[in-house]
Amino acid sequence: MIIADYNFEGPWSLDQIFNDVPGIYVIYTSQKWLDVGETDKLGQRLNGENHERKSQWILNSNRLPISIAFLQVDNIALRLVVESRLRQVLSPVCGEK
Repeated sequence: MIIADYNFEGPWSLDQIFNDVPGIYVIYTSQKWLDVGETDKLGQRLNGENHERKSQWILNSNRLPISIAFLQVDNIALRLVVESRLRQVLSPVCGEK
């Protein structure tokens, strides 16, 4: 799926189990962008109850299904640039502005 000109994999549901790969994730519903983040270990970041904003995602989802899209990016500097750009373009309701 294409998000802001980037070719993301997904969508996956919130209960998906991920491997520990580096990249950028986008959390969203059919009506709004909930969050954007970057990590060097996706599984450790999103599996189970690990993410500190998961309750915010659920609260802001208005009971709509929550989806996850992922873009694998190995380089940390590039991940930070892309994450920042996506936050500006998507204006997610959760996380740092």
